[in-house]
Amino acid sequence: MTGDGAILENIDFQLTIDAMALSLYDWTQAVFKARLFTKDARIISFTSEGNQKAWKNYAAVSAAKVVLEALTRSMALEFAPFGIRANCIQAGVTVTRSFQMIPDNETLRIHALKHSPFKRLTVPNDVANAVYLLSKDEAGWITGTIIPVNGGEHLK
Repeated sequence: MTGDGAILENIDFQLTIDAMALSLYDWTQAVFKARLFTKDARIISFTSEGNQKAWKNYAAVSAAKVVLEALTRSMALEFAPFGIRANCIQAGVTVTRSFQMIPDNETLRIHALKHSPFKRLTVPNDVANAVYLLSKDEAGWITGTIIPVNGGEHLK
């Protein structure tokens, strides 16, 4: 459903999946064909817990995140012969402008705080640190994974 109570239509799913998932593959393919990837390049995508849980008014985004994760795994496999790795970060609830656009986001925020072993939300710097770690040589053997970056929020 959209913010005005209307039910999502097929075009809503098409546009969201194209923008949030298929575009990653399109960009990756374009960069690859242009030979712009360096040896040992890293592709990092971003997903959410909405990929596994049903949230009201989130169905199009949820579907896009599932597609994004499947594409990330496939890209890891398909581009491995060229030295390219692909991983997906599943950040915990992070209060951003995008998060604030989710209907009933306050309920999600409270739920995340309740389930966080560290009793705090994920902050952008937590996610940036994970991106940094995945870009290091030491992470060169990590590919095709969905990595929770949420301080253990997913454990409860």
